[in-house]
Amino acid sequence: MKKGGSFFWGVILGTIAGLFMGILLTPRKEEKIKNILEKKTEELRDNLQEISKKFGEKVDQIKSNFGYKWKKYKIEKEKINQDKQDKVEDELGT
Repeated sequence: MKKGGSFFWGVILGTIAGLFMGILLTPRKEEKIKNILEKKTEELRDNLQEISKKFGEKVDQIKSNFGYKWKKYKIEKEKINQDKQDKVEDELGT
């Protein structure tokens, strides 16, 4: 993983850990803490699912673009090779 990616995940995990510790260490009743923790956990899960979905869509788009460009490159390369072969055959008179 790239350095930037590791730093990004470190910031996210550190923020999550800080959030949980802050919630757990505040002087509130257990029920309030439980409700807040459940709500924040659900929000976090929803946000991560949304990020994951967007990331997956972007990866699929990149993969599709790469596949299209690769096929286009192969077709162009075959055409160039065929043109070269035709030129050589013309020069040899075959």
